[in-house]
Amino acid sequence: MPFTIIGRGVDALKSFIRECMEAGGTPTMLAKYGPTEFRDAVLVRCYGASDKVRGGLIVDLPAEIVEKVRKRKLDAKWILEELK
Repeated sequence: MPFTIIGRGVDALKSFIRECMEAGGTPTMLAKYGPTEFRDAVLVRCYGASDKVRGGLIVDLPAEIVEKVRKRKLDAKWILEELK
C-alpha cells in the first residue's frame, strides 16, 4: 500500500502534532500499519480535524523515536514534551 510522504524529520513531526492540536484534532502516530513496519518513519493521522490537517507518512526519523511510537501506540503528545 503506498503512503503519501507529508514531511521529513523530527521538526516535521512536531509541526504536524502542533498543527493538528491547533485545529482541534487529536494527533496519532503508528509505527506499523497492517503487515508494514516502519523503521525510519511513522504514519500520522489527525482525528477530528482530518479535513483541515492531512495525514500521511513522516520519514527520516531516528530509530529511537519510531521505537517509542511503537511502544506508546497512538499517543502523540509526548513528542512535544520530550523533544523540546
